[in-house]
Amino acid sequence: MFYKLLFNQNGKLFDPQKKGEIVCKEIKRQAPIYDVSYEEFEGTNGSRESNASYRPFELVLTFDIFYKNEYDKELIVTELHQIFFPGYQYYLTHELSPGKRFKVNPVNFEFTEEENDYSTIEVTFDVPRACSESLASTLSDFSLTDDWQYSQGLVSKDYQYSFETSRITVFNAGDFAVDPREHELKITLQGESLGNATIFNRTNGERFIYYPEFSTNLGQTITLDRVYPKLNGVNRGIDTNLNLITLAPGVNEIEIQNVASVKSSWDFRYLYK
Repeated sequence: MFYKLLFNQNGKLFDPQKKGEIVCKEIKRQAPIYDVSYEEFEGTNGSRESNASYRPFELVLTFDIFYKNEYDKELIVTELHQIFFPGYQYYLTHELSPGKRFKVNPVNFEFTEEENDYSTIEVTFDVPRACSESLASTLSDFSLTDDWQYSQGLVSKDYQYSFETSRITVFNAGDFAVDPREHELKITLQGESLGNATIFNRTNGERFIYYPEFSTNLGQTITLDRVYPKLNGVNRGIDTNLNLITLAPGVNEIEIQNVASVKSSWDFRYLYK
């Protein structure tokens, strides 16, 4: 038995396996690591939680490699070193979680068994973000045939991510908040505004304001591309209140104010433990 893999290294998509030569036979994922700090106060019972976060975890892939002789083995191992250690972080998707991807750093490459014609190798990856993310974004087709899987928090209700109303619901099916300081989030805003166009997330109280007038009829579009507010692709942070919009897990009740004929779209990936 072998498992399908998909590596995404700077946009290059490939499976590192070769039939009869390189085969992934086992995938092990470390459980989430929840790190909690406590404080103790004189005269009170127990301790109080002062800080908590999820720590990076490990993903371990086990490969069998097959060869004819020592020279053939050396060529295969050298090729694997080049594949697994490109010198930067990259995304890994595997068959057991086909709708999710992990941003990884390889940290160990170890032979666990060596014979005359095959060897077994364990490759350990760190997942520094402490989460996986949906393979597809919210503006993709929500089809369970390819990019989505069960257990990804998708619900029967038909949530959408492109709107033409000012009061909307943006559903985050992941386990974590989507924070544009750390994660992909692109909000696009179109319409007619005489100034003070506002995106207000009633769920967490965050408010973004773009102060100048803008008009999509005149070809103008506002985008919040992660932490960068832009007008037609040009950074305009100076014209805003310098706040950001994050999306809490679950339902986010959003209100867009001071924009007529409003249209908006919300493009992000769900994040999972």
